[in-house]
Amino acid sequence: MMGMAVAQDSGQQPKAQPKPTNPLLYACLKPGDTQSVVVACTTAIESRQLQGEALAAALFRRGLMQSQRAEMPAAANDLSAALKLTPKATDVLYARATLYSAMKRYDLAIADYDTLLTLVPGDPDSLYQRAWSRAALGRDALAVEDLTALLAQAKGDVDALMDRGGLYLRLGKFLEAAADFGTIAKQDPKAAAAFYNRGRAMFLKGDLAAAAKDFQQAETQRTDNPYASLRRYLALGLAPKGKADAKILTDIIAKIPPEKWPMPVLATLAGQMPEKDLLSATEVSNKNVARRLEAEAHYYLGEAALLRKDTKAARDHFAAAAKADRSLPEAVDAGWRLKQIQ
Repeated sequence: MMGMAVAQDSGQQPKAQPKPTNPLLYACLKPGDTQSVVVACTTAIESRQLQGEALAAALFRRGLMQSQRAEMPAAANDLSAALKLTPKATDVLYARATLYSAMKRYDLAIADYDTLLTLVPGDPDSLYQRAWSRAALGRDALAVEDLTALLAQAKGDVDALMDRGGLYLRLGKFLEAAADFGTIAKQDPKAAAAFYNRGRAMFLKGDLAAAAKDFQQAETQRTDNPYASLRRYLALGLAPKGKADAKILTDIIAKIPPEKWPMPVLATLAGQMPEKDLLSATEVSNKNVARRLEAEAHYYLGEAALLRKDTKAARDHFAAAAKADRSLPEAVDAGWRLKQIQ
């Protein structure tokens, strides 16, 4: 965590740290379960015996425990009170920014990360987390700037490269996305996700032959990945003078359990299930899961429609898929495909 020093092994026994002079604060700060810590800190805070940094420490500690107990508003209040007493405390700022992000108050989280980055310029944790918050608000270009600044310090950071590549896909910068995923693939030739996502980038760019090779490489590294098989089937079928190879679908169908998603998608594209049954299969009780499944179904039905040269049906399916949350790859891809065929 930010602000935490890394101890060096000097070969000597560490000196015992002095206990806080106030026994109430000591009881608040000592290890314990969340309930006992909250009680101890509340006693210390309400005693009116603590002031300044000591009071801030008790508020910070109680706020952390409350956040672990999912008592988000109470935690935010305590962390904010601690910051009024110690406005430059980076550990408190980072904790509140993280809490705001968990509460989906991304605007407030960004404000805290802004402050952190004035106190600790270039801090990689703050850059990475601010990028996530900016992306959550659709500020993809600004999120890319944060990840680019982070990567200037750590060129091979896989998480940053993967996330920046995903943002480049959302922005329609397919070559830049492919370059980021390609960097990961060079670092780790077994990184199936890198090949899969570079395949998506090349597919959207229109280089279907390169896309098919990447999807095949992703399949090689993850033999149980049905999505790579789906995408390779489509890339080969949609290529100029290409032909969809149904064996790709039947091979993966034989490898995965019949109840596993996306089996209905595979079965529909293989001609074993009607489209209406596929769409019915997306109607599950969990609404978030249902939206994801529906977006995936419509995206792949859209590509399948293009295989049949039914542009109108493809347009309708892509439009339906593109309405989903843009954190979903199929929603992103559907949006660009819709633009490409209009």
